[in-house]
Amino acid sequence: MNPTRACVTIVACALLATGPGPCTRVHAASEVLESEKVAPGLLYGRYRKAGIIVHAMKMDLRQKDLHIRSIKAIGKETVRQMVDRLNGETRVAAAINGDFFRFESAAGLPYGVQVSDGRLIFAPLRRSMIGFGPNNEPYIGVVSLKGKVSFVAKEKRGPVAKWGEIDGVNVLDEENTRLAGTYLYTPAFVQLKTTTARTVIVILESIEPALQVGDVCEGTVSAVKTGEGDLKIPDGGCLLHFFGDRAQKQVAALRPGHPVAIKLDLPPIAGGVSQAIGGGPRVVRDGKVSVELTKEDFAPDMLAHLPMRHPRSAIGYDRKKESLYLVMVEGRHAESNGMTFGELGQFLIEIGCHQAMAFDGGGSSSLYAAGKGIVSYSDGPFVNFEEREIANGLLITTDEGSNAEKGSRKK
Repeated sequence: MNPTRACVTIVACALLATGPGPCTRVHAASEVLESEKVAPGLLYGRYRKAGIIVHAMKMDLRQKDLHIRSIKAIGKETVRQMVDRLNGETRVAAAINGDFFRFESAAGLPYGVQVSDGRLIFAPLRRSMIGFGPNNEPYIGVVSLKGKVSFVAKEKRGPVAKWGEIDGVNVLDEENTRLAGTYLYTPAFVQLKTTTARTVIVILESIEPALQVGDVCEGTVSAVKTGEGDLKIPDGGCLLHFFGDRAQKQVAALRPGHPVAIKLDLPPIAGGVSQAIGGGPRVVRDGKVSVELTKEDFAPDMLAHLPMRHPRSAIGYDRKKESLYLVMVEGRHAESNGMTFGELGQFLIEIGCHQAMAFDGGGSSSLYAAGKGIVSYSDGPFVNFEEREIANGLLITTDEGSNAEKGSRKK
C-alpha cells in the first residue's frame, strides 16, 4: 500500500470505526470515497454505503483548540453565507445546518431552543436539542424553560425577593389568544408588533450579562409602552410583554431607570449552557435506535415521513462524551436517495454514537468542511443542487491553522 493510500485508510478507520474491532468491518459495508484530517482533532470522511452517499465529521471534544458555536443567521442565510461571514472573525473548520424553522418569517425564527455563546436567543420546544454545559459536555434531550423576572433593586434583593415567572420567549401566538402572562422577546426577534391596548410593553436596555443562561442578568427599564404599534427590540436588551390585569399591575409603577433582573435556566441542564440548538427527533438513545417522533412536539403529518427516505442532517456523541459526530446524508438525486429516520439512527450507531438526534433535513441539509467548502447539497436534480437559506447552524471553529478557506467551492 502506498503512503497516501495508507494515510487515507487510517483517517477513514478513525472516523468510521464502530468499536475496538478492525476497520475492515467498516470497509466491508462501505466504500471510502474521500477522507482527511481537517484540523487537529477533526476528521472528515465521505463514503458510499448501499447506494447512499454520506458525509461525516468526527470532533474530539477534548481538543482545546476546537470550539462549538451555535450561530443564528442574519434573518435567513445559507450555511455557505454563515461560514463566509464568520470566517472574517474566526476560523471555521466545519458547519452543519440546524433547526427546523418558520418559512414565512423573514427573521428566520427556528422552532426550538438556541443558545449562542451562553446567551439565550430562542426558548425550547418539546423536541430534542443538543446543548453543551459549562464543561463542554454534550447533552441531547428535551429541556424546558425556567425564567423569572424581578424589578427589585440589587441591594434590596434577597432570598425572599419576589420574582415573577416568564411564560415564554419569542412567542408568535396571536395576542388575542393570551389572557395572562409575561413574555420575553430577544433581539433575534427583531421587531414586535402589538395589536391591542390591553398589554404593557417594558423595554429593557443594557442587560448584563446579556441574557446568559444560568446567570442573574441585570439592566434598567428604558421605556414603558401601551397600545398598538411596532417596537424594535434593542441590541443588548429585550422586551417584556405583559398580559392580564395581574401582570399589568406588577409593572404599573415602573419608570425609565428602574432596575430589573432576569434569570433564565434550561433544566435539566444545570450550571449554565454555553451553546445549544434545537432539532429532532431523537434517533438514538443509549446506543439503540429510538425514533421518538411521536414523543416530541411534531405535527401529525410528520409521521408520514417515518418510512420515507430524504436528505438528512444529524448530530450525536459517543458513550464517553469524548467524540462529537456531524453527519449529512445526501438524497433526492441519482447517486443517493437519502435515509429514513430509522436508517439514520442505525448509521449513527455504526459510526460510534451512543446518543443522537436529527436536524432539519431535505433541502435544508448542508455540510461544510474547511478547505473543501460546501461538501454536500440536496433537493433537486443531480446537476442542480440547492443551497437553502436556513435559520441557524452549528459550527466548529479552531484556534489552530487548518485547511479553512474564506468562501467555499461549488460541487
